[in-house]
Amino acid sequence: MKNQNLIKTFGVTELKIGQLNLKDCHSRIVEINRKKYLELKNREFKLGLEIDLKDDGSFNTIVNNYYYKIYQYSNIKRFMPNIKLLKEIFMGQLIEISGKLVTGKVSFENRIEVMKLDLLEKEILGLEEIKKEKLLQEENSLYSLALLNLIDKTPTLQSWVNFRCDLDKVQLIEGDKISVERIHIIKGNDFNIRERIVTVAPVEKREIKTTETVAYRKTCEISLEKIPRK
Repeated sequence: MKNQNLIKTFGVTELKIGQLNLKDCHSRIVEINRKKYLELKNREFKLGLEIDLKDDGSFNTIVNNYYYKIYQYSNIKRFMPNIKLLKEIFMGQLIEISGKLVTGKVSFENRIEVMKLDLLEKEILGLEEIKKEKLLQEENSLYSLALLNLIDKTPTLQSWVNFRCDLDKVQLIEGDKISVERIHIIKGNDFNIRERIVTVAPVEKREIKTTETVAYRKTCEISLEKIPRK
């Protein structure tokens, strides 16, 4: 991850999440874009939770920001349990951390992320078995794989987005609509996917602040298009 600075490492730790015990994990505190995160990782996944780091070294989790990654696999049977584990974490399951340099408990809840993981789990499982195993061997994002299964069934989706725009970089006025386009490079597949997100509801006056525009749960339309790989 870019712009990441190591603040402190706790070395090898053991994690207990519900009834599951994970040994040989690594815990550390990192700073990303001036925010501090507790990062927990093992050979299968990485999870970062934003924290409020005190002067005495203690910290509390903050619900605003987080990140996670499931590393590439050659077997779907190892891949899906990590989806389920992340769902448990985002449903507020207590994470107990035990090591020589750190001991404590943290929890974090985000029901929206649970809904996203539910969708990802469903759509990834819906891929053809041969294609699924092949794609999971590559560094493809979970979201890209979900779009791959959706594109032939539902090329246009209704959803909602949160966004934050720096007014020094993007000029927005009341009544504008936000349009974002990105290309998903899907390794191991014969085409990529262009995703275009357009807000249905325009920017409102109350959403425009002094230096930025901030909106939550803004209705949008997502269109998907196949782009043949050259």
